[in-house]
Amino acid sequence: MSEFSIRTYTWQDLADETVGSLYMDAGYVDAGYASETQAIGWQEWIEWTGNGTTIDGSTGFADLVYTSPVEDLGVSRTFYPTASVRSNGTGVTIAVQISADGSTGWSTQTLGAMTGRYIRFVVTVVNASATARLDEFEGEFFFDFIQETFDNLSISASGTTLPIANTYSGILGIRYDAPINRQVVLTDVTKTAPKVISYDMDTWGRVATATTANVTVIGFPNVAADSFGNIGIT
Repeated sequence: MSEFSIRTYTWQDLADETVGSLYMDAGYVDAGYASETQAIGWQEWIEWTGNGTTIDGSTGFADLVYTSPVEDLGVSRTFYPTASVRSNGTGVTIAVQISADGSTGWSTQTLGAMTGRYIRFVVTVVNASATARLDEFEGEFFFDFIQETFDNLSISASGTTLPIANTYSGILGIRYDAPINRQVVLTDVTKTAPKVISYDMDTWGRVATATTANVTVIGFPNVAADSFGNIGIT
């Protein structure tokens, strides 16, 4: 289940209201009066560009960087993100950042399963041949896991690597159905090769013993970014 609101962002949302610019009142010029300038906000312009154009003493613009509002999960939780973006080019990256207190120490996370309480997205659109533009952005955090079951799995006394078919960003654990005197334990949580072993509970000190069991592995799906910057399940 997602616990992050979906929202479409426009330039009005992204515009910095404190950034003013100057314009010339055409009516004053046409009437022969002196030019008059007035400070206005970005939201009042109907069209603007930056590459090679001087506006209010500044020529060109740097890359567009949008930082989303901070999401507080209430407690530290493990999750995985998805995100989509629509912009004017392919030079787009979406980063997920986590902070311990929601205001400082933000760190960019490697895509996959992540753990934290305070989370935000940071979207960067490269200002290249066309002025950087961000038309829409949607981001979500998910806590749903995926799983697969191996019936009548033969587990050796030295342990057996689960023959997983799914791609995981993190292994959470296992469930199993085995003979009553056997305990199956997850001994390696490597996301590409999780491993289990079985113990004989009727022996002193729990001796590793070969057995057959039904084993279900549980984990988070893998996520990755495509060439357009979108983050999705792979």
